Amino acid sequence: MNIYSVPMLISGVLCALLAVITWLFRRRERINRVFSLFTLALALDAFAFFLWFQFGNVESINTWMRITFTAGFVVPIGLIFFFFAFTGYDKRMDAKVLGMKVRYFQISTLLFILVCTLLAQFTELIIDISDTPEHIWDVEFGPVGSFMFPLFAGIFIYLFVMAFKSYRTTENKPQKRFILLLTVGTFMWLLFGYVGALIFPVESQMWSSISYLGTTMMAVFYFVAIVNFQSDKVHELNINLERKVEDRTQELTQKNSELEDALNTLKQMQKQVIVQEKMASLGQLVAGLTHEFNTPIGAIRSMKQTKSKALMRLQTTLKNIAPDTSVKDDELRNVMETILKADQLIDQGTERLHEIIVNLKNFTRLDEAETTLADIHVGLDSVLALIRHDLLRGIEVVREYGEIPPFVCQPRKLNQVFLNILKNACQAIEDKGRITITTTLKDNMVKVAIRDTGKGMKQEDLKSIFDPGFTTKSSVVRTSLGLSICYQIVQEHHGKITVESRPREGSVFTVMLPTGF
Repeated sequence: MNIYSVPMLISGVLCALLAVITWLFRRRERINRVFSLFTLALALDAFAFFLWFQFGNVESINTWMRITFTAGFVVPIGLIFFFFAFTGYDKRMDAKVLGMKVRYFQISTLLFILVCTLLAQFTELIIDISDTPEHIWDVEFGPVGSFMFPLFAGIFIYLFVMAFKSYRTTENKPQKRFILLLTVGTFMWLLFGYVGALIFPVESQMWSSISYLGTTMMAVFYFVAIVNFQSDKVHELNINLERKVEDRTQELTQKNSELEDALNTLKQMQKQVIVQEKMASLGQLVAGLTHEFNTPIGAIRSMKQTKSKALMRLQTTLKNIAPDTSVKDDELRNVMETILKADQLIDQGTERLHEIIVNLKNFTRLDEAETTLADIHVGLDSVLALIRHDLLRGIEVVREYGEIPPFVCQPRKLNQVFLNILKNACQAIEDKGRITITTTLKDNMVKVAIRDTGKGMKQEDLKSIFDPGFTTKSSVVRTSLGLSICYQIVQEHHGKITVESRPREGSVFTVMLPTGF
């Protein structure tokens, strides 16, 4: 075997293997498909020169030279397409490099190579084979062949400038590194395979052998660069995927927070609906009980008056029949006193029941309250007058009234709100204490804060304080409608009622009312 043909055989086998491996494993990537075709062109060129050097003879030198020369032109064609692919100019054909559109450069270069191939096949202008060659590589360039070197140099300069511009314009770090590695590999191939052979003159077969060593190095360098580029792309995709996952996780967290807020809002609205439903049910119950109680209470009050008149007539009759006996008989006198006391107690109880029935009637007809212009301070003072007996046991009332002009509201309903809150404040103060009433006006909102120095409430009790039937007076839940009615009345005024309380630190009820009700 010709020793000079060994590098050609090695280059052909290695380039063919790289072409097959790249095609099988990464053919979906455009740059890998172009690289496979390019390395296949390198393998074809190397095998053609190997066969020429190994099996060629002087008699067939013209045939072999034209075959190998044509195969050699496939390499720059593949290199041009490969440069376009890895620099990205295959997608920017109208871009300009050195003042010339890359589209025109590609077309003109391919035409130049095609013309050179045809001239090499059918004329002696490109290659000059002597009539009496001494060996199979005794070939020289023709009159046109020597001009190919500066033209090819111009082609490579254009390709390198194209790669440089692509390196500067891209912001993708893996793409930058990929362009740099492939450009360096191409430069090493030229330096090792061609420029070196021209600088250090050697015989033609050794020059060809050295150039294929450069081809082998370039193919390996390209393959490593592509593998590294694919690895960088995968790494960058993983980073982008992680970033997208983090962004998506953050977005989902925000959505969950919004859904949680919406759920809490729905729970509050549901709680308000339940309170309103309980109030409606209790209103119907109270209305029914009031109607049932009203008839017998009316009868009792009517007969009570008849009974009182009859008792007075009986007492007068006894005095007229036996005046001395009525005065002297202690037993009869005691009986009469007992009857009179019982009559008084019956009167008080009957009036108390009548008052309760009237209050229950008022409760069941809250929507009949009159809407009018009212002074909220007058209402507060009237409520304090009603509960004066609760304040006599040592409770001090501090009025901190602000400048609040009269505004449109339902004063009787608001008086009921303040009555319930103030009565709760009195009940919360076990011994002596203080109730502070503060009123302010800001942004068309009237704020009434009622603070007491009572025993306060637990935090878990505050969640249900406006529910109908809730009470903390004992372990048994009693019917307590006061705060539920307050809540409903304030809602009807488009206002808001809140409470703050801590055990042994007292409570603060705050009522916010719009002046434009």
